[in-house]
Amino acid sequence: MRSILLVAALPAFVGAKTLSVDFSTFASSGLTVAQFLDQSSLYVSAYEVQKSYPSDPTADPFPHTFVTDNVDIQDGYLTLKVSGPTAQGASVLSAEVGTYDSNILYGTFKTVAIASPVPGVVHGFFTYKNDCQESDIELLTSFYTTGNTFVQPGLQLTNQNLQCDHTQNTHTQVAYPADPTAAEHEYTLIWNSSATTYLFDGTVVATLNSNVPTEPSSFLWNSWSGGNERWSAGPPTQDAILKIKSISLEYETA
Repeated sequence: MRSILLVAALPAFVGAKTLSVDFSTFASSGLTVAQFLDQSSLYVSAYEVQKSYPSDPTADPFPHTFVTDNVDIQDGYLTLKVSGPTAQGASVLSAEVGTYDSNILYGTFKTVAIASPVPGVVHGFFTYKNDCQESDIELLTSFYTTGNTFVQPGLQLTNQNLQCDHTQNTHTQVAYPADPTAAEHEYTLIWNSSATTYLFDGTVVATLNSNVPTEPSSFLWNSWSGGNERWSAGPPTQDAILKIKSISLEYETA
């Protein structure tokens, strides 16, 4: 059975769409990974994020590159790999997939996943138009239960500042209700015109009411590292793999 993008007549959404993918269906699909993702209305990213600015002490010391080879479907999971180790001066090989729909405006976005226990990586589930129109669920594998001078431990939840002043982001972190590396857990982002609400295994853990994105966007899933002690830490010394069991999206389009 293959998951496809459907148009649904749901009373909560005018002209709403749903996108549901159970990656355990891949094995019996007869498709390649690229075909399965394409027919599930998902694309795989291939580009570099260059953030190596020696003059800025807060910048990531390593760039990272999203490569198609780091996206796979194995044992019923979509796997997003950050390769390790990374040589000094090289780019950290990372992974990202996103929705073909880039005109999403409000919705509910659920991801069932197992996080990597390998430190030095960011797992992200997020809405994205640009760096000023973005709402994030992020799991920092170095900071599940302990932090440092710059990062408080826990599940990281952020609305990026709408004027691109990232010192003014709306952000909170919450303690994980359960070990994100030990089993599958459901991460949910609910986005409407007045708030972004975040749930862990169906229970609300935070609501952010400012810097709520206002522009049509895509929804993305990624795993990456920039080697920055202020956020990702790392890069990882071995492969770090995010395992996504399923996604379920219900959203409006602009």
